[in-house]
Amino acid sequence: MQKVLVYLLSNYLRLVNSISPRLGGKHAFLLFCYPFPLKFKKYQSDFLKTSHFSFLDFEGKRIAQYRWGSGEKVILCLHGWQSNSFRWKKYVEVLDKKKYTMICLDAPAHGRSDGVLFNVPMYARLIQQFLEQNKVDSILSHSLGAFSTMYLLSNYPLLSPPKVIALGTPSYADSFIDEFIRVLNLSSKTRRNLVTYFTNYSGLKTNDFDSKLFAKNQKSFGLIVHDINDKEAPFEYAKEMAKIWPKSRFLGTEGFGHKLRDDSVVQEVIKFIDH
Repeated sequence: MQKVLVYLLSNYLRLVNSISPRLGGKHAFLLFCYPFPLKFKKYQSDFLKTSHFSFLDFEGKRIAQYRWGSGEKVILCLHGWQSNSFRWKKYVEVLDKKKYTMICLDAPAHGRSDGVLFNVPMYARLIQQFLEQNKVDSILSHSLGAFSTMYLLSNYPLLSPPKVIALGTPSYADSFIDEFIRVLNLSSKTRRNLVTYFTNYSGLKTNDFDSKLFAKNQKSFGLIVHDINDKEAPFEYAKEMAKIWPKSRFLGTEGFGHKLRDDSVVQEVIKFIDH
């Protein structure tokens, strides 16, 4: 089924891009920003029901917000692509809820949040809105959640919380686009059209989205965790990024992959937040 879908999407984008570069670029970009909906499994829903649940308004969309604990110190948790707030379950279970308040957001078009499309500038605007309206002591982020956080704080350093934890941070936007083009077996022409549409949409170039560029402007104390076997985000790139981030510590792991859900990672993160 997946191969059939890839085949159909590839042929559709090739056709549209041969007719109209602008329309072809737009459709390629929209597909690039489309996370396929994933239904919650029962055990995920059951866990999320243990939170204090609410929606916050963001650009006319309802964003799902899960809250655990009542402590003075606030931790904002931001998941990545094709994920949801369930990914923070281990942290919720072990953090001292009298000391901390954990607030986990489902990104636009993810989990129980509204929306169809999702991209880094959009996620960054959501994080910006939250930081402007709430006191946050630490941001705990994974994958595109980390990338979007770094992008925002690079441009708005006054919003920086005291601590940021970046798990499995991706490298740069052009690598995401290259992988998208590879998977769908699209032409260099389609890639150019997509990039042109993105530039017109955001007012920025794709090479402006690079975690190394973001790193040099980070004001928070950072903990960067990355696995040497991460197949989605290069380990060496994250290691170099950590050297550029002024106040940061790099923790390399082996055998935990991109998701980094091992208990040892959880303990290192909690130790960093606690001290």
